[in-house]
Amino acid sequence: MIYFKLMKVFFKENFSLKRIIGTDIKASKTKAILLGLLIVYSLGVILFGSGYLFFDLGEILAQANMENLLLDFVFIYATALSLFFVLFRANGYLFHYKDFDILQPLPIKSRVVILAKLTVMLAFIYLSIFIIISPIVFSYFYHGGFNFFSFVFLIALMLMIPLIPLIFFSFVSLLIANFSSRFRFGKALNLILMFVFFLGVLFFSTSMSFENENPLLGQMNIMETLSKIIPTARWFNEAVHDLNVLSLLGMIGLSLGLFVGFVFLIEKMVIKTNQLGMNVRVRKSNKAFVSKSRNIIGNIIIKEVRKFFSVTVYVFNSGFGPIMMAIGGVAILIFRERVIEMIGFFEGTSLSLEVIILVILGFMISTVFTSAISLSLEGKNFWILKSIPVKAETIMFGKLLFNVLIAAPFAIFALLMSSIAFNFSFVNTLLMVVYLVGFCFLSSGLGSIINLYFPKFNYVNETEVVKQSIGALFGMFVNFLIIVINGFMYYYLVEYLGFTLVLLLVILVNLALSVFVYFFIKKMAQGVFNKL
Repeated sequence: MIYFKLMKVFFKENFSLKRIIGTDIKASKTKAILLGLLIVYSLGVILFGSGYLFFDLGEILAQANMENLLLDFVFIYATALSLFFVLFRANGYLFHYKDFDILQPLPIKSRVVILAKLTVMLAFIYLSIFIIISPIVFSYFYHGGFNFFSFVFLIALMLMIPLIPLIFFSFVSLLIANFSSRFRFGKALNLILMFVFFLGVLFFSTSMSFENENPLLGQMNIMETLSKIIPTARWFNEAVHDLNVLSLLGMIGLSLGLFVGFVFLIEKMVIKTNQLGMNVRVRKSNKAFVSKSRNIIGNIIIKEVRKFFSVTVYVFNSGFGPIMMAIGGVAILIFRERVIEMIGFFEGTSLSLEVIILVILGFMISTVFTSAISLSLEGKNFWILKSIPVKAETIMFGKLLFNVLIAAPFAIFALLMSSIAFNFSFVNTLLMVVYLVGFCFLSSGLGSIINLYFPKFNYVNETEVVKQSIGALFGMFVNFLIIVINGFMYYYLVEYLGFTLVLLLVILVNLALSVFVYFFIKKMAQGVFNKL
């Protein structure tokens, strides 16, 4: 059957280990070991980080015989994750997929291609959802008692949850893309609309999260309210907790019915939007071309800026941290008391306010890892970089510096606003600024090394590099590792040296590591370029 043949091709194209990593790990045991450690680390952070909170919440609810409320968390979290994945991926999977010009002339029904594309997108959504909600499911069955039929009902309905968000937010994604494309700065407008939507939902979902010792308790009211408003949420709860067969059949029937109708409904729309996407729009301009002379590093940075803003998922992924730091810097001054209340959640850790601010900013900076993927994004044009008379180390330094310029100014702004709000001393503020800049250089340098070791030039779309590549995963991992190492140094030395001296020592250590990383890049870059 042609559907299954397409499925095999699409899955191999999107989910093969070689495509995700960008290289064959069989050729290197070191890469295989590093990948294994990364997967274990990532799963550990997700399962044990959120798992502890949900286990504690399950214990509280079980005491009140209300453990079924955990199912509301399962449904709402799974729906929200589906919503965001669809919003940012539907356009690339359905309405502007790059192999349209290859598939369309073939004697294959369009709805079969669409169904195969949807299946691949759903597979990615299912994988993400089952990993994220597994701690909630464990807490529910641990505290409420395991029931085989409840578990089977839950698995069956988990497959249904993403279908309705897929239907509605595929259209939302298309509307945003089509609306923004009508304007001269369409991509910028598209990014703004995406960020506004995402930040609005984020603010709405976290506005009540810090009222209690367990932040999840602050979400109880909104979870209960949404579960009463959304019929499928109520059916999900009744089917799993009460083993209500009618609710089970109702949710499966509604979800599958709407999904099948959706596949037939959008067939012509998918063809039309993909055809329109192949048109090349030419804008006439009478302005004379002006050539400006810049130094090599400046040209590399400008090139990186253009690439950055030309890929929506790139901006959204690496631009989230800087935007949050900018918003947070303003919010700290306006909502100072509220921020103090939220930061009070960390009181049990005995950390000073300065350290808490540095940790938060460190995590925000960790979301910026362009240096770990920017070389891969050169794709098939990498040969141009190899052919130009510019040293490989200079190219990598330019990419490294671009990463620093994205993160450091916003981090410094947020820190200065925090210093004004909380009256940090001048010396501590100055040292904190130097620490953040050094952290940005060190993390950017390590990101460049990662990208040199794990390049991924063979990709269908940029999303594979930005979100699914080994460079992206390791890029965030090493940033977290720097925070952990710095944290251990602070924890074991602050009692003897005090905050100021410990911070100065950490700065010197990070500086020494940054110098070592720079010379390592300088030594290995040209050799790696020649091999690629």
